[in-house]
Amino acid sequence: MLKQPKASRWSDSTCGMAIPGMVFLLVLWGLLTIVSAQSGATEPMGMAARQFLFAIIGAGVMAIAASIPFAVHVRARWGYALLAIGALVLLPVWGVRINGMQGWFSLGDFLLQPSEIAKPVFLLLLAVEAAKPGRPSRKNMGMMALLAAAVILPVWIQPDFGTAVVYMLTLGALLILQGADWRHVGWCAAVVSGMGVLFVLSNPYAMRRLVGFLCPDADPTGSGWHIRQFQLAIAHGHWFGAKLGQAFWSNAYLPLAYNDSAYATMAETLGLIGTLPVSAFFVLLFYFLMHEAGREDLQGEARFYLAGGALMLAIQALIHISVNVGLLPPTGLTLPFISYGGSSMIGGCLMIGIALSARRAERNTLDPKLSKRAVLAE
Repeated sequence: MLKQPKASRWSDSTCGMAIPGMVFLLVLWGLLTIVSAQSGATEPMGMAARQFLFAIIGAGVMAIAASIPFAVHVRARWGYALLAIGALVLLPVWGVRINGMQGWFSLGDFLLQPSEIAKPVFLLLLAVEAAKPGRPSRKNMGMMALLAAAVILPVWIQPDFGTAVVYMLTLGALLILQGADWRHVGWCAAVVSGMGVLFVLSNPYAMRRLVGFLCPDADPTGSGWHIRQFQLAIAHGHWFGAKLGQAFWSNAYLPLAYNDSAYATMAETLGLIGTLPVSAFFVLLFYFLMHEAGREDLQGEARFYLAGGALMLAIQALIHISVNVGLLPPTGLTLPFISYGGSSMIGGCLMIGIALSARRAERNTLDPKLSKRAVLAE
């Protein structure tokens, strides 16, 4: 299912430059969005300057992760998992609560969000399991579900339903790519739906968001406020935008305009036409990652990691944009590489760095044990 015809292949150097190139362009659009969202602030460039610093750190993380052989990442995955899951488990003890969610560690002036850093680790664990011999099998899928639950449950407890959904949908997508029976995929969908209903019933704020989404005019200054501000900001931007410094709604009324509402801020500033390049960059990033995942000369783990990274980024971007244009209720998800946040930027860059390492993991360059396992998996 991940195979790609040789005739459609891009050159190795083209893909190697295109993947980080798309990330770079998304970061630039993100900086513009943050400047627009803060143009009315006392220090309009302060947040953009910090995001630029996060981007530089992220670029360094990407370069280091890309330089490490993918076989080394695979062997170190349990160490990565211990750090990532350990951090998530410790959040209820030492974490900081913001907007009702205990999802950060306070490190001086920096807030670390472990659920963002855990995403590449989550992908690595599932990719190795998905590529094992004899897959798909009940034992194999059960192990993938168990590994996923170790990451998802601590995120759920925070509670961070949006991020948990991204993790769960990525798991489902990888199961489909692996060739799992549709009955098992259906069971996964039923579990996700059931957890969604349980989350809404057990968290009053989630119920209010759902009611506000379904009937925004019933409580326009309460539960319907966020939805209404999305609509007004995008309407103000129209086709060509209100221009930088004139994004009135983003500066005055739109909640978290630099983060959860980044796409609406961009739409008000640049208009519908100005948001099209961002959509194109995400599509191209997805395409190049999936293109590399389709190479038959790659190790099985590497192919699943590349595909998983493409799908996770696409899922999160689609949910964020859908929320901002009023197709889904507010979830609190960031737009990858666009929204403000050091953890999101560094976690995304780490994911891309490991993906760049994975695309070089040809079978004849791997550790013999990994090579044998990859061949058997195919």
